[in-house]
Amino acid sequence: MGSDGSTAPRPGWHRDAAVPHELSELHGPTDGSIGLPARLFWSGPDPRSVRWDLTDPSRRRDFYEIVLVQGTLDDVRELLDGAALIQLWDVMYLPKRVRSAWQPLVDSGRTAA
Repeated sequence: MGSDGSTAPRPGWHRDAAVPHELSELHGPTDGSIGLPARLFWSGPDPRSVRWDLTDPSRRRDFYEIVLVQGTLDDVRELLDGAALIQLWDVMYLPKRVRSAWQPLVDSGRTAA
């Protein structure tokens, strides 16, 4: 309890966002069809059969959102592309903690472009 007798909200556990030092570390594919490992995507009746067509901007956005929220630094480096991330950034639905962690890197990438 707080000093005034009120109860403070209990923070939930959240994984820290995995952010590389530079966008150039992101070497993921930008086209083709790709799946995600079970540790990143486990939704639906058969998650192993779900594929994302990275040539479709809305499917790429969905894929990137999952990786940014659920992925490790190795996942981010292997599955995402820096230039594609910058293109999608303004239309992505991300938790505030993830967007805040990535925003400085995205801003620096936009400035360099």
